[in-house]
Amino acid sequence: MKKLKYKLNIIVFVASTFLVVVGCDLDLQEEWQYEPEPLGNIPTGLTAYEWIQGINQDTTFNPTDSTSEFSFLLEAIDRTGMREEFDDLNDQRTFFLLRNAAWTGGGQILQDVAGSPDFPLDSIDTETLTAILNYHIIPDEVLDQGPSIPKTDFHFYYQTMIPGDTGVIEINKRLWDFTLRINTSIDRIGLSDIPSNMPSTSEGAIVALHNYQFLNGVGHQLNAYVRYQPF
Repeated sequence: MKKLKYKLNIIVFVASTFLVVVGCDLDLQEEWQYEPEPLGNIPTGLTAYEWIQGINQDTTFNPTDSTSEFSFLLEAIDRTGMREEFDDLNDQRTFFLLRNAAWTGGGQILQDVAGSPDFPLDSIDTETLTAILNYHIIPDEVLDQGPSIPKTDFHFYYQTMIPGDTGVIEINKRLWDFTLRINTSIDRIGLSDIPSNMPSTSEGAIVALHNYQFLNGVGHQLNAYVRYQPF
C-alpha cells in the first residue's frame, strides 16, 4: 500500500508540474471591452448636411457598385432647396437619413411614387419630393436610448415637419437591442404583438444605424422609407 501511494504522489506531482509549465506558455487573456455601434453615438462635429456631403465625397464609404450611399438623398435635398433644413445650427432635429436602397429598392420611393425603381429622381415632382423629405425629419431629438423613448412595448408619436395628422410618425423600440421601429407593430417574445395604430396606407421600417450626433441634431439611417399615407 505504501508503494502504491508513492506512485500516485509521483503522478500527481508530474501532472501538476506539467500544468504549470503549460500555463506559463499561455498569453493572458485581454480584458473584454464593449464596442459601441460603428460610427454611431460619436459626435461628428458636422451638421447633417455636411456629414451627408462628406460621406458622398469619400469613396471608402461607397458600396460595391461605386455609387455614393446618399447620392439620391443629396440630390433630393439640392433639388428641393432644403439644404437649410439639414444645415441650420439653430435647430436640434431628428433626421431619418434615406440611403440609396430606400429610393431604388423594390417597393421603395421611386417604384411607389414614380412607377419604377429604375427611373431617375427627377421623375418625382419637387412638391412631392419635399413632402418625402419633410416626413423624415422630426423637429426634436429622438434617440434610441435615454428619455426620448423611456419605455419599451409602447408606441410614441411625434409630429414631423409635415403639419396635421398626415405628418404623425409612430416609433417604438425593442427591449433587448433598443432598435427603433417606425410605423410598425411591437414585436414581443413570448407575447402577442402590439399592433401599429397607423393607417393601412402607411409604410414602416426598422432603423438600420442609430444615433449619429450632428451639430444640429441626431441622425438614423434607413434602408427603406416610411410614410403615413402615399405621397
